[in-house]
Amino acid sequence: MSRDRLRQVEKNLNRLRQQLAGKEDTLVTIAPEEKVRIKQQIDDLKAEIKPFEIEYWQILANESDAESIAEPKADVIVAEIVESVDRLAVQQDYSAEIMQVLVELRDRLNQPQTPVAIKVKWVLSAIPPFVGLATEGELDLEKFWQTNFPTFRQWSKALAKKL
Repeated sequence: MSRDRLRQVEKNLNRLRQQLAGKEDTLVTIAPEEKVRIKQQIDDLKAEIKPFEIEYWQILANESDAESIAEPKADVIVAEIVESVDRLAVQQDYSAEIMQVLVELRDRLNQPQTPVAIKVKWVLSAIPPFVGLATEGELDLEKFWQTNFPTFRQWSKALAKKL
């Protein structure tokens, strides 16, 4: 059931993101008097995307318990997340609220005596609250993951395809 739902949610997200990209392209070329209307449509699409993103990550988090993660792959993912959070903290490109969640995530990943594979599963289960914060802060989550956590994003996409 959840595997079918994951496919449907992914399909909906892709469609909504395509619509959003089209509206953003239109915003660049449209007459100034129409910009407010297009901006409102963009805000509406972002609000529509948010629950699907949250559901997507929740399904992945729930289903990831059934999947085993090879320790070497988990090592790479955790190292990338820790390094990226450190870099983002220095850059200060995101709101204090988002950075607080990311720093907490990094600190939990740095805890000793925890197997790395377990840490990756914890990261996956910690994502949904971050999703809520991120979209409230007008953050393009897909772009954020791809830019800052490409290995994690690649792994999560592969996990979604397996399910």
